[in-house]
Amino acid sequence: MIRCDSLTKEYGEDGIFDLSFQVSGGQALGILGPAGAGKSLTLRVLLGLIRLDAGEAKMFGMDCWSRRHQIMKRAACCPAVPALEPNATGEGYIRFIARYHGGFNPDKARKLTQRLDISLTGLCRGMNLEQRKKLGLLAALSLDREAVLLDEPMNGMGPLARNALADVIREEQQAGRAILMTSHVLDEVRRACTHIAIIRKGRLVVSQPVDALSLTRQKVYHITFSTPEQAASFAGEWETAVELIGARALVAIPASPQVLIRTLARYTVLDLVGGREETEENFLRFHGDEIV
Repeated sequence: MIRCDSLTKEYGEDGIFDLSFQVSGGQALGILGPAGAGKSLTLRVLLGLIRLDAGEAKMFGMDCWSRRHQIMKRAACCPAVPALEPNATGEGYIRFIARYHGGFNPDKARKLTQRLDISLTGLCRGMNLEQRKKLGLLAALSLDREAVLLDEPMNGMGPLARNALADVIREEQQAGRAILMTSHVLDEVRRACTHIAIIRKGRLVVSQPVDALSLTRQKVYHITFSTPEQAASFAGEWETAVELIGARALVAIPASPQVLIRTLARYTVLDLVGGREETEENFLRFHGDEIV
């Protein structure tokens, strides 16, 4: 339902470059990356808001730029910060969405209101980020579209709401919809999606099923050397997956540390701390991303 081939949109050194992926019905793809990686820009291209410099973006076999009006009759989206009418109530906003877009499922809306603990009372201008996000998600998911695009849907939400939303996204995917969501948190993607695509500085770094993440988790070791010069010398010798912070080096390796230990025997090591890495920041670090 969603297909991108060699997407390129440049803004100097920023943008997206030669980005390719696809999402079929019954799949949920999570695009993972730090701030500025190009996640939201990719969604704006798919929504037909930005014209590409090169490449092709299609939804339902239609070009996202020239056929955006037809596409949006079959797709729904929730931006990172939904634009709400300040003087409308939550209920008034949902009624507007139902009238304007059509195809609104009131029964589904009622269930989602309960599951995500959404308040429809009060004016939109008085809502905090979590309340605004929930209202935007309610509007998008209640349209019952074939494809749903969600930009950082869990950002700013509490743990209970994130858990509930992950379950909802999984159910939407299992109902045959194509889901595309962005995030900078690995655990969110792992819980809600079937596939993951990591982008770094606008380029695709890795694309794989979420179930394969367990095969790519790394052990990260924090090594403190006697001097920054020794740390730099080690980094030059080891070459891959090293981050230097003064006299300390962070190393990600996928297997036994035996080779690492033999290499460190040639240096003065003041401290060595290691363990299985579970956080999204070091997962991104292993793939070359700067942490923002």
